[in-house]
Amino acid sequence: MVLDQEVSKPIVAWRDVRKVYPSGLAALDGVTLEANAGEVLAILGTSGSGKTTLLKLVNRLFEPSSGTIEVRGKPTSDWDPIALRLSIGYVIQDVGLMPHLDILANVGLVLKLLGHPKPDREQRSQEVLKQVGLEPSRFAGLRPHQLSGGQRQRVGVARALAANPDLILMDEPFGALDPITRREIQAEFRDLQRRLKTTVIIVTHDIREACHIADRLALVDAGKLVQVGRAADFHDKPASDFVKSFFADAEAVVLESPR
Repeated sequence: MVLDQEVSKPIVAWRDVRKVYPSGLAALDGVTLEANAGEVLAILGTSGSGKTTLLKLVNRLFEPSSGTIEVRGKPTSDWDPIALRLSIGYVIQDVGLMPHLDILANVGLVLKLLGHPKPDREQRSQEVLKQVGLEPSRFAGLRPHQLSGGQRQRVGVARALAANPDLILMDEPFGALDPITRREIQAEFRDLQRRLKTTVIIVTHDIREACHIADRLALVDAGKLVQVGRAADFHDKPASDFVKSFFADAEAVVLESPR
């Protein structure tokens, strides 16, 4: 996707961010990174590299030890945490649906917290269910346990879209799905994101997923940002031997990605 110059300013910016846990573990060490409005940015790395920490700093589930994170040009420390989280869509691997609520109520949960009247949130919930390929007449009244894993993940995406946010965070959102369902939902999500032009930051360990979904990749290792760019950049101009090694088994996927 080619971004218009006027909308290519960062909607999220990490500025020299460090995160040290009480145990002394340094999860992040001086990371500076930007996510531009309207793009999909995939954060890649091995287990324990700091990629999920980067994501959770954006909606203040974690706080930085030093440095700043800006959302929409405003430091997260200046945001009310609840207001910030309600303004951002959030999709996680296990979806986190409320088992006692039907699907329509699950999708409209953020709208309810934002104070939208019931008729409005039900109408909007039906709209986004259709967007993710779930016909409301069939699915709205069901409970989460009555859905397949792929269907529950679609509900999670619908819930993230319900309040029409300009920013969505995704933490290994498709990792629990079987390979066929996973590729199917990835393609559907990418098509939907292109239409809506929502900024998406996705954490994943799956190089194929990152290359197929994202406009740019950011690779982190041991708390440091190693390289940022389009998928082809990691093949054509790897910044280090670690980058070469990380992408060694995914050359065909990288070369198939937009250059």
